[in-house]
Amino acid sequence: MKKRKMEKVKILYIVFFMILFLEMLGAVGSLFSNSPQVRDAGATNLFLIVITTIVLIIPWRIEVKYNVDIPDSLEFVILLMIFIGVILGFLNDFYVEVTGFDKLTHTLSGVTLSVIAFQTIVYLNKWEKIPLSLGSGFTAIVSFMFSMTLLVLWEFYEFTIDTIAFWRNSETSRNMQRYQWESTSTTFPQDYGLYDTMIDLWVGAFGALIVVVIAYFLLKRKERKKT
Repeated sequence: MKKRKMEKVKILYIVFFMILFLEMLGAVGSLFSNSPQVRDAGATNLFLIVITTIVLIIPWRIEVKYNVDIPDSLEFVILLMIFIGVILGFLNDFYVEVTGFDKLTHTLSGVTLSVIAFQTIVYLNKWEKIPLSLGSGFTAIVSFMFSMTLLVLWEFYEFTIDTIAFWRNSETSRNMQRYQWESTSTTFPQDYGLYDTMIDLWVGAFGALIVVVIAYFLLKRKERKKT
């Protein structure tokens, strides 16, 4: 049964790599376009494809090098999040074309990152090679902080890409933090870029908090059963 589950995960990885390969062909083709906007988008997409491929290889390397078994459910969640955020969001412009998609992915990012943190700590608690035993409360705090740290680092990435793209060519610059959008709010005094960044962090924190609270009570119940 376990071997069959592993085969299903491998099939998902193969399908994912095939999708990335097709997207890569499209991105490479865009580099030869006469339009500066299309060429710039193609270069950005190619960079994202390379980074995504590296991220997908990491779980395999961890399993082989350290002889650990990453839960299939966790690998599926990671693949699903990458598919939604990278394939649909960036490579197919869902962030621009679909209203609310950006906030949905940031919420799911908070959920996914906190799940990864919880699963990792629980696994380390059970791993005989590491004398680690963290309680449910500390596990919840670490998982939430881990999720929030990576969410902030992502906003750093968006800011950096927008800035570098603007330096290169202000006419084809990226708008990941929506700094080019005008704020029409009568209640929020800052520019729309700041509003977008802070809402991204808030919804990500909300998603992470949901997982942390649920997982905390589940771990707490297990601890009570052992005593």
